[in-house]
Amino acid sequence: MAISLNYKSGLLYLYWLMSGADGKKNFDPNDPEWRTMKLMREHEKINDDDFSNFINSDLGSADEQLDIVMTILKKASYKEKVRALAWMDLVMIADGDIHNKEYELYVKVLKKFDIDEEDVKKDKISLPSL
Repeated sequence: MAISLNYKSGLLYLYWLMSGADGKKNFDPNDPEWRTMKLMREHEKINDDDFSNFINSDLGSADEQLDIVMTILKKASYKEKVRALAWMDLVMIADGDIHNKEYELYVKVLKKFDIDEEDVKKDKISLPSL
């Protein structure tokens, strides 16, 4: 079954990219990045079926995933882009260790859409965190 490409799937792709940027993807429910993703899913109303469908899809390479995210976010409002970056930031800092590849990915998306990082910081305050 193909996944529906929309803002919520874009958030999942960003999580997937960010959580694997350091070369380690952890499916441990106690992992801070995984727990942050769970908070994101609850807050953004991404249900278990949609998440399961996403995880069990052929997501392609990291470059293909990033292309999909960029296509999805191109259609999103500025506010949605800021929110996506705020979630990326929370995932990036969740484990207390910001890997350079995570930061590079964050900056790449930030610059691609000309997002003001101050807007991201303001929005991040409104999100649940660990």
